[in-house]
Amino acid sequence: MNAEFQQYRFARIEAHHIARARLEAQFKNGITDLDELENAIAQQLTGEPTNAAPWRNSEIEQTACREGIRMAALEFFWSHREQLRRA
Repeated sequence: MNAEFQQYRFARIEAHHIARARLEAQFKNGITDLDELENAIAQQLTGEPTNAAPWRNSEIEQTACREGIRMAALEFFWSHREQLRRA
C-alpha cells in the first residue's frame, strides 16, 4: 500500500471517529430538537478539517479529514433517524 494512500486512510478514520464522538457526546441524552441536530451537523461540515485532527496538515490529509467528517455526520444522522421521527 503506498504511503500517500495510508496517510489519507488514517486521517479519514481519525476525523471520522472524532466527529462521531463529538456528535455522540452532544446528543448523549437523546435528540429532541431537529434544528439542534441540523446545526450540530452543519458545524461539523463547515468547520475546518484541522479542527478534527490538527496534526494532519498535508493537503491529502485535510481532504481525508473532510471526507471522514462528512461520513460521520451522515452515519450519525442515519443511525438516529428513528429517534428523529419520534421527536
